[in-house]
Amino acid sequence: MPKISVVVPVYGGEKYLGACIESILGQTFKDFELLLLDDGSPDRSGEICDEYARKDGRVRVIHKKNEGINATRRRGVHEAAGEWVAFCDDDDTMEPDALESMYALAGGAEIVSSFAILPDKRLPAEADLDTCRKAFLNGELSPTPWAKLYKRQLLTDKVFDFPREIDGEEDMIMNTRLFFKTSVPPKVLYKHVYNFRRNTASVSHTKKASVSHEEAFYRALYDSIPEGERHKYMRQITFLKLNGLFPIAFSNPESLVDKHLHYLKQIATDAKACGYRPSLKEWLVLHSKSTMVLKLTGFGELAMRSLKYRIKAMLK
Repeated sequence: MPKISVVVPVYGGEKYLGACIESILGQTFKDFELLLLDDGSPDRSGEICDEYARKDGRVRVIHKKNEGINATRRRGVHEAAGEWVAFCDDDDTMEPDALESMYALAGGAEIVSSFAILPDKRLPAEADLDTCRKAFLNGELSPTPWAKLYKRQLLTDKVFDFPREIDGEEDMIMNTRLFFKTSVPPKVLYKHVYNFRRNTASVSHTKKASVSHEEAFYRALYDSIPEGERHKYMRQITFLKLNGLFPIAFSNPESLVDKHLHYLKQIATDAKACGYRPSLKEWLVLHSKSTMVLKLTGFGELAMRSLKYRIKAMLK
């Protein structure tokens, strides 16, 4: 049994797949298997996977019908033989010592969380589980499945059981369930171990920002947090909800003026109940009735996020 199973869902990744696989096979940590799951890819990705399997005994390939990335990750966990599971997207790469660095920190934990880009704020070394959960919901820990190690036994079918309608948000839901399933604080490795490619053809970049999508996402998020504990995290959830309004304000401001007032009123009610004080830009996307103001506010926030990401990516 290998110590780590690396699971790579593959779909339409022909352009970058070779670099992804090479980065995994070149790891300084050697005791792993690589599972390449061809999710009915329409290009040559499946053939590329088979070529690597013929050259390296650590590579296993599963060809399957298209089901989406969430179902494909679940199938990868079913096939995994390792004590730990790591995920990688087919257009990204791992740093050479990614597995070695994370595994060295894994003792006593069920999740090891690391980064593609280091955050501005760091948790104390001995942060408790509640603090880690709040940091995760705040965005101080990455919501992605990559740049992490998971104990395989933690990855049950329930973790992956949510509707495909929230494609593009499955990473956040998956990790919310895992952070609330583990009974011990995750270990956090403040190190750049993963190289994320901003592939504008991926689901996360092509999904349409809409209130209906946000409502479906938050139904799944609420279901992922035990009902008796949700009240402790309402400030973090309110922050997330407000954060999700900016893309809608930019791309479809009319929907925030007259179509979805019930959703906005609920956010305002929750913010007041949990003592969350919105910033000016958050107040504007929540209360403004001017489509021009909404669009400009959304544009300004998205532009600032993009600029901050690019600067951090250059400095990593």
